[in-house]
Amino acid sequence: MDKDDLFFQEVISEIDKELENIDRLGEELRDALREDSHLSRRAKGSILHDFYNCCERVFKKISVNINGGFNEGERWHKELLYRMTIPIKGIRPRVVSEELAAELDDYLSFRHTFRSIYGFELKGERLDRLVEKFGRISKMFVKEIRGFIEELQK
Repeated sequence: MDKDDLFFQEVISEIDKELENIDRLGEELRDALREDSHLSRRAKGSILHDFYNCCERVFKKISVNINGGFNEGERWHKELLYRMTIPIKGIRPRVVSEELAAELDDYLSFRHTFRSIYGFELKGERLDRLVEKFGRISKMFVKEIRGFIEELQK
C-alpha cells in the first residue's frame, strides 16, 4: 500500500467512525422519545444538533482531504452543504443528492437555532418534525455516503 492509499484509507476510516456515531445518536434519540418533558426536549434538540455536526464533519473531511479545502466565509456551512451535491470532474462524484441536501438544510437551520436559544425554549412542531424524520434521513445519509465511498474506490 503506497502513501496515497494509506491516506485514503485513513480518511475513509474517519468517515466510517462518524457514520457509527449516527447510529449512537439514533439509539439516544429512541431513549429520549420514551418520555415527554422539558429535559427530553432538550435531549432531542441536542441529538439533532449533534446529528448535523456529524454530517458536517464528514463533509469537511471530504472537502479538506479530497477537494483540497473550503472557504470559511460567512455562509460556509450552507456553501459546504451545497458543494457536496456537485461532482468535481476528475476528483470526486457528488457526495449527496440534492434531495438529501434539502433535508439536511433543515437540520443545519435547526442547529443554528438550537445554539441561539435556551433549551427550555425548544417547542413545537419543528422539533417534532425533525425528530420524526431522523430515522429516514440518517439512513439516507449513511447510504449516500457509503455509495460515495464505493464510487471513490473504483
